[in-house]
Amino acid sequence: MNQETRPSTVTRSFRFENELSYILEEEAERMGISVNALVGIILRRYCDFTRYLSKIDMIVINREFLTFLLDTYDDDSIRKMGTKLGQIIPSDTIMFWKKEINEYSVLEYIEKIICRYGHLGTYDEILQSEVRTVVIRHRLGKKGSIFFQAYFCSALKVMLGIDANFEITDSSLKFDIINSSKN
Repeated sequence: MNQETRPSTVTRSFRFENELSYILEEEAERMGISVNALVGIILRRYCDFTRYLSKIDMIVINREFLTFLLDTYDDDSIRKMGTKLGQIIPSDTIMFWKKEINEYSVLEYIEKIICRYGHLGTYDEILQSEVRTVVIRHRLGKKGSIFFQAYFCSALKVMLGIDANFEITDSSLKFDIINSSKN
């Protein structure tokens, strides 16, 4: 990042309890970053996600619990559940969180709310010509892929009018968005 595109910063001074300071130092060392960088990550997560948790009615659950729940349903029931939830939850969440629904805010929802902060997968995308390819890797098994496919397919259709093409495996899904000019 060059000087022109680097976000402006402000210097702040905080007081921490000794125990908290020690934990931050240990964690920063484990991660190979400075305490300042770690506190920046924590504050970014709070600003982007944590402060909205109760307002968008989200909870944190164990991945094993979620995988077990998915495994109790047949594939068709999971598709129906993903489709129904994809019609409602993303648009309500994005409208509250970003105040507008467009391609950028929908992809940011998938990247940040679902993947980065929701810890449900890792997000990657590439834009080539007029095709944006999104890949999500997860650890929820084949039924997780089926759920995500139905959820995202429904969400993209309802919010952006996009019929994306999906490919799924037991631990990932990929979809393409053509003509990504609805920003």
